[in-house]
Amino acid sequence: MEKLVYLTIAVFFVGSILSFLVGKFTSRWNSFWVAVITGALGFGLTSYVALNLGERPLVHEFEWFRFGSFSVPLGIYVDHLAIVMAIIATGIGLLDIVFSKGYMEEDESPHRYYFEKLFFIGSMVGLVFVSNLVGLYIFWEGVGLCSYLLIGYWYWKKSAAEAALKAFVMTRFGDVFMLAGIIVAYVVLGTINFQELNALAVAGAFSVKLGLLISILIFIGAIGKSAQFPLFPWLLDAMEGPTTVSALIHAATMVNAGIYLVARMFPFFDYSQALIVVAFVGALSAFIAATGALAHTEIKKVLAFSTMEHLALMFVGLGVGSAAAGIFHLMNHAIFKALLFLAAGAVIHMTHHTKDAFKLGGLKKYMPQTALLFLVGVLALSGIPPLNGFFSKDWILAETFHFNPVIFGLTFVAGVLAIFYGFRLWFVIFTGEPSEASKHAKEAYPVMLVPLYVLAAFTFITAFFKEDIVHFLFGEVHEPFYANLLVATLTVMFFLFMLAYLIYYKRSLGTSKLLAHPMGEAVNVFLYKGWLVDDAIKWVCRKVFYGSIAKAVEWVDTNVVDGAVNGVASLSLYLWDKCRKIQTGDLVNYLTYFALGVIAISLIILFV
Repeated sequence: MEKLVYLTIAVFFVGSILSFLVGKFTSRWNSFWVAVITGALGFGLTSYVALNLGERPLVHEFEWFRFGSFSVPLGIYVDHLAIVMAIIATGIGLLDIVFSKGYMEEDESPHRYYFEKLFFIGSMVGLVFVSNLVGLYIFWEGVGLCSYLLIGYWYWKKSAAEAALKAFVMTRFGDVFMLAGIIVAYVVLGTINFQELNALAVAGAFSVKLGLLISILIFIGAIGKSAQFPLFPWLLDAMEGPTTVSALIHAATMVNAGIYLVARMFPFFDYSQALIVVAFVGALSAFIAATGALAHTEIKKVLAFSTMEHLALMFVGLGVGSAAAGIFHLMNHAIFKALLFLAAGAVIHMTHHTKDAFKLGGLKKYMPQTALLFLVGVLALSGIPPLNGFFSKDWILAETFHFNPVIFGLTFVAGVLAIFYGFRLWFVIFTGEPSEASKHAKEAYPVMLVPLYVLAAFTFITAFFKEDIVHFLFGEVHEPFYANLLVATLTVMFFLFMLAYLIYYKRSLGTSKLLAHPMGEAVNVFLYKGWLVDDAIKWVCRKVFYGSIAKAVEWVDTNVVDGAVNGVASLSLYLWDKCRKIQTGDLVNYLTYFALGVIAISLIILFV
């Protein structure tokens, strides 16, 4: 069985190379068929391992290399958590590959596209299957590299190239701290194996302060990868990539990596008392993201803010001590967010790449199936029963109810706002009078609709099998239930839905006067720009890092380092200039200098 796990990882990397070569040297769209076969094979292998995985995890380790007493191990650790994460990556990855056939129909280099896609999925599968932090870090960087390539897929566009670079730099910033945490763990605790680190934590074998240091360093890496406060601005700019790439990043791969890492090291974080930090960062991020989604008009950026919000809810679930709630929401979010992004991709593609929702309207008449499927995604996102989003989001809210009033307040507001911005988007795109862009639209191709129907079906299926899924992941789990909280949540959501209905469907409530007021405009800009966090980061980089630190380093380099080097050179030149004058070629002079030298040395010997 362990060999099948290694084979599952290898299939995607081999498939990515084959996809590129086949597309390069034969018909370019042959790469699609190689990608589909690879994706199906990877999903089939993952499913087979899942069906045959018993209660005990699959474990296999070996020594990667040794340098003296320094040994670096590698290996796999496949338990129920890892296999569910792999099924999400391979299953949604396969649907995304199929959908891409329609979305990327006009692309000139599908072989490059599918090469990067398969490499991306393979990196994520490797990331969840490895047994230690070094292995995870290798695939972690592989995921980061692929996201850079895919976000900047249309690299000839300046905005896409800059977005890719921004994502790469911001996530690397977090990775530096994560690498520091790995090094500290290895040097001080002597292991980087997940299970050994968790066992040491359970046994209380190290101080809480040391554990907190390691946990926070590693968590900063997770913040960058999962786009949480303050390292989230890259996620909005990443919308420059193809929408299918956004679906893969937001649903199945990259951004889930940070959640998985905290869940994998949950006992370690728990012992180190770092979970409260995770919960606070998650609650604040969720609030910023939900309020940001209220102001944006571009379809993909509204969904990007939504992704940030729901990832934050997962962190809150983990932070308040319920790994089951966090991971169950991760699974549900992967399904309905892939549905939403791919449905958005269908809308954008069929309206000739119109991304601004307010330049659309009335699309329900021209794309009825897409409208229905998008609505299913909005309902799941909002947390409407009986779709899967309701059960996991309500669970997280219940976990925070008595945990901390600040965390609960921020999480509650963020959780209920999803229904407003979700239906705002749907009403604006699909109802009202058709715009010029909408009038030329037609229903999405069957190759795009089939993945959407599958994902829509799973928003119901995973809700129906909630108990079985949670039991498979975590065994028996206590789920708190507060009837008054549920009633309050649904009541507030109803009023927010009615508000969105009156503003964006009935058009009986206008917001133009409110937004025209200086205060309203300022608030709108503040929210639109994600609480100006990106501007603050740029200011800090420009004023502190470049304006102060970099300038100081430049001064030291110019005046101290260069001065020392130039001083040595000048001194050498000076000495050479003085010394060369004694090279006269006159034998009498040489004998005179020699005699004077002998006398001087003799005097020194006699009197010193």
